[in-house]
Amino acid sequence: MNVGDIVSLVTLSGEYVGQITDLNTTSVSLKDPRMILQSQDGQMGFAKGIAVTGEENPKEVEFRNIVFMTPSNEGIQNAWKDATGQIITPSSNIVV
Repeated sequence: MNVGDIVSLVTLSGEYVGQITDLNTTSVSLKDPRMILQSQDGQMGFAKGIAVTGEENPKEVEFRNIVFMTPSNEGIQNAWKDATGQIITPSSNIVV
């Protein structure tokens, strides 16, 4: 994984999605990180922040003590882009 990739990051406190801005052996920094939430009926969404007492919609967060990191699937990447106001480009050629 490289700077600029949109990833799913699992930590002891939960799962987060964001774009890598810095990656090293001890931490990962994510741009516009969003914490994953799941409702009782199985629906998934993003929290407005990553900590109850933290800033709403932080622009960048450094994570340590990561359990694992994986590229996010296309659906999650598009949901993250929509939630953060990123430009969404079609995955195939479409004539409008």
